[in-house]
Amino acid sequence: MIKNILLSFGINFINFLFPVILIPYYINVFGITNYGLIAISLSLINYISVINDYSWSSLGPVKINKLQSDRLAINYYISTVVNSKIILSIPSFLLLFGLVHFYSEISTNSLFFTSLFVMLFSRTQNTHWIFIGLNKINIYFIINSIFKISCLIVILLFVKSKDSFQILFFVLGIFDCLIFLVSFLYLLIKEDFIYSKTSFKDIYSELQIGFKMFLTNLTICSILNSGTLILGMFVNSKTVGIYSIAEKIIMLGKHGIGVLFQGLFPKICKIGVRSISELNRYLRVIFKTYFVLFSLVTLLLIAFSEQIISILSNVFVYESSRYLILLSPIPLIAALNQPAYIALILNDKKNIYFSGYFIGLVINISLSFLLSYLFKVEGMIAALIITELFITLFLNYKVQLDKKLNFFSKND
Repeated sequence: MIKNILLSFGINFINFLFPVILIPYYINVFGITNYGLIAISLSLINYISVINDYSWSSLGPVKINKLQSDRLAINYYISTVVNSKIILSIPSFLLLFGLVHFYSEISTNSLFFTSLFVMLFSRTQNTHWIFIGLNKINIYFIINSIFKISCLIVILLFVKSKDSFQILFFVLGIFDCLIFLVSFLYLLIKEDFIYSKTSFKDIYSELQIGFKMFLTNLTICSILNSGTLILGMFVNSKTVGIYSIAEKIIMLGKHGIGVLFQGLFPKICKIGVRSISELNRYLRVIFKTYFVLFSLVTLLLIAFSEQIISILSNVFVYESSRYLILLSPIPLIAALNQPAYIALILNDKKNIYFSGYFIGLVINISLSFLLSYLFKVEGMIAALIITELFITLFLNYKVQLDKKLNFFSKND
C-alpha cells in the first residue's frame, strides 16, 4: 500500500506539479497576460479530455483486477476501451473547436489555436489506468518521469521568447504522445498485449456501464477547471492569470486527495470484500486523519499565502494571495467526502454518488456563470466553495442514513 501511494504520488507529482513548477518561468518569459491565455487553454483541454477519460481511470483498474487470471479477456477489455476512446475523440475535437471561439484572443491566434488540438490529441489515449490494474505502477512511473523531465528540459532550453507561448502546447503534446506510445510498446512486448477489433455493441455496452461515473468525473473536472474557463468569458486574461496562480495551488491540494485515494484503494477493496464492519472502522480512521491533515493545510495556506504565491510569481502577489486565502477551505471540504465516496463505490451505490455529483455539476455551472458575472473572481470562488460543500454534505448524509454504510457509527 505504501509503495502504491509513493508511486502514485510520484506520477501525480510530475503530472500536476509539472505545470506549477513552470508557472514562474511562464510569467517571466511570456508575461502575466499570455500566462492567462495558457491557463484558460489548459483548463479547456482538461475539461474536454474528461470525455476521453470517461470512467476508465476509476473503473478500468477494478475490471482488470477482476480479470487477472484471464489474459485474453484483459486484452479484449483494453482493446474495447482503446476503440471507445478513439470514437470519443471525434466529439472532443468538435467541442474544442466550438468552445475556443468564446475566447477571441485564442481563436484569432491560428498557431496557438492549432497547438490546442495537438495537446488534446495527446490526452485522448492514457495508459495509466492499465498499469494500475496490472499492478505495474512502477513501470508507468519510470516511463512518465523520463518523458516529463525531458519535456521540461526542452521547454527551458528552446521555448524562451515572449511569442514562443504559441508553440508551448506542441511541445507538451508531443511528449505526452511519446508517453502513450512507449507505454503501449511495453504492454505489447512485456505483457503480451494483443490489440483486437471490437464490436460497436461492446463499445456501446462499455459506455453504458461507465456513464454515471463519467458524469461524476465531469462534475469533479468542472469544479477543478470551470473557474478559469468561465472567468475568461467575463474578465481579461491578465485577471485570469492572477487568479490562476492561486487556483493551481488549490488544485495541487485536491490532487493530493486523489493520490491518497489511488494508494489506499487497493487495500480498501480487500477490506471491503472481507468485512463491512472492518471497512467502516477503516473509513472512520481515514475521515479523522483527512480532517486533521487538511485542516493543517488550510491553516498553512492562510498563514503563508503571500510567501507561497511569491514562490510562483513576483507580480501581483497581494492579489493572488488574497484569492488563495479565499480558496483555502476547498481541499479540506473535498477531502471530507472521500470516505463516503469510497463506501458508496464499494457497496455499488452508484445512484447515490451519481445524484450528488450531478446536482453538484448543475449548481457549479449555474452559480459560476451568475456569480462570476455579478462579482467576478470573488463570485467564482463563492460558487466553487458552495458546490464542494453541497457534495460533501450530500454524500456524508446519505451514508449516515444507511446503517450498513454509516462509518460514523461505532456500533460495528
